[in-house]
This record gives sequence, C-alpha cells and structure tokens, in this order.
Amino acid sequence: MALTVLVAGAVAFALTRGEKGAAPQTSFCWESLAKDDVALLSPKSYKRYESKEDDLKERPSAGCLVYGDDTKYPEFQLKVQGVDEGMGVWPTADEAAAESLVRAPIDGVPGWVNRSYAGVLLPASCSQGMGFKRWPYLQIHPVGDQEKVWKDGLVQKRMIDVLMKSAAHLTTRLGCAEIPFGSPGESPKLLTARPIDRAKACGLPGFDPFTSDDFSIEEYVTQGDLRLWSCAISAKGEKGLRNLTATQDPTLIAVSRRAADAGGGNQALLTCAGKPTLLQLNTPFTDSAKNSAAAKALRPDAEIFTAFRDAVSRQAHCSPG
Repeated sequence: MALTVLVAGAVAFALTRGEKGAAPQTSFCWESLAKDDVALLSPKSYKRYESKEDDLKERPSAGCLVYGDDTKYPEFQLKVQGVDEGMGVWPTADEAAAESLVRAPIDGVPGWVNRSYAGVLLPASCSQGMGFKRWPYLQIHPVGDQEKVWKDGLVQKRMIDVLMKSAAHLTTRLGCAEIPFGSPGESPKLLTARPIDRAKACGLPGFDPFTSDDFSIEEYVTQGDLRLWSCAISAKGEKGLRNLTATQDPTLIAVSRRAADAGGGNQALLTCAGKPTLLQLNTPFTDSAKNSAAAKALRPDAEIFTAFRDAVSRQAHCSPG
C-alpha cells in the first residue's frame, strides 16, 4: 500500500523542539499520542518528533505522518478512513489492515495485525464526529522493514500499543468511546502456513472442500474461538484461493449484517453457544483463485460453504440465527 500523500493546505504541525523557550509538545496525530508513544515505533531515538496531519473533519480520509529528526522520511503513518458496510469480513480486514495471509486478530477488538500494518474498526458513531459517511477505521503503518529491528513479534506489539492508545484517545475525544481499546499483554502471533488435512480442513473435523489432493496446498488458520476467526486456503507461493471467516464480534457483524440479512451468497448468520455468529466465504478476484490447478480441485463455492457451515455448526453447537 502506498503511503498517503498529505495535502499541504490541510496540514497541521505539532513540534517538539530543544530550543530554549520553545513550546512543549502538545499534539501528535490529533492529540492522541505523546512523545513516548511515537518513540515506540522509532528504530532510533530522537530528541524531537514532528507530526504532519490532516484535519479529521469533513474529509474522506485523514492521515498523520510522524517524523524524527530527519523530516524526509517518516517513522510511521496513522490513517483514519472509512469502509463500506456489507462488503464482508475478509475484505473489511483487507481494507483496515492490508491484504495478508499471515494477518492475525488483535485480542478484544475488531482489528488485525500483519508484518507491517495494523488496523481496527472504530464505533459507527465516530463517523458523525469525523464527518465520514462510511464505517471508520484507524490504521497504522511503520515505514521500512522494522521486523529486522524488532524480532519475535515485538514490532506487532508496538504497532498495537500505539494503535490502541490513539484509538482510545480519539474515541474519547469524539464522544464515541463505546469499545474499550487496550493493548493485549502478549505479542500476537502471526499466522503460519500448514499442510491441509482433508479430513479436517481449517481444523474442522469433516470439512473437505476439495475433489482431489494431487496438488500442493496449505492453509492459514486463526487459533482460538469464533470471535474473529479465519481460514485462508492457498496454493504454495500464491495468493489465497478461498477465505473463510467466522465472527462473533458485534462491530464486525454490524458492518456485514446488511448483506447477511439480505440472504443469498455464501454467508449465514447463526447462533453458536448463545452468541450471534456470522459465517462467510470470500473468493479473491485473482486468476490463481479461478484458474490454477489448485483452484480447479476445489468444490463449487456453494458446496464449500455448506460444508463449512455444517462443520462449524457441529463443533460450536450452532443453530440458525
């Protein structure tokens, strides 16, 4: 994803300088971050930081770039934008946290993180304060490959810490703090590819979306419960062939419910262990998803989704919603 270009006429500056008599730091990214926060995503330590940010009001999107001493290259970017309702859970995650097979959910919030992006959906009521007509989300993107600097999931933890701090302050400031945004105690583990087992594809006993197994294929599966679960089926070295999602997160269900209520398509709203649960099947718009040898070994989408729904229902004790 390309870095957002900020319009010069809509830029506000927040400076922290070392000169005598200079005003102290008052704002980073819509007054949602302090110097210690922005320093978390700086591989080097700087005496001062500078943010260049768009006004949040009446814009289709707003960006904030944070710089250290070298103002040619930003340390990271925060972006507030909106996503269309009804587009589905997987495409919403692609929009909010960038396309990625290794993307993992953030504990406790409707958000995701991958190698270099993290994003979270904000409450719908925040769009009123921002002047958005779409469901708002907040996204963070450190510039450069910071995984070379911070190993073992630490860059993911730092991204989430800064993202949650900004989300908490923004929603409080805008009067839409309906979700408690807090950082998880541990670094999230990104998903890793594993061989697919036709007896229990995606870890679901009895789920077999294939007609043959004479191809190289793998899966990326979220661990844990159905709050924000996904399984991406992919041929090795290619983008995903099919993406299956299950969510019990109220925000994500609200974003996607318009399509679910309309019926049709490969989706279903169930009640699993007493909780509303939205299941969806998404097919990427790629040639490999339609024409590769692996794709041709898949059952028709309607059959895949029916088998997926039945497998989840058996395992999670679901009934029609």
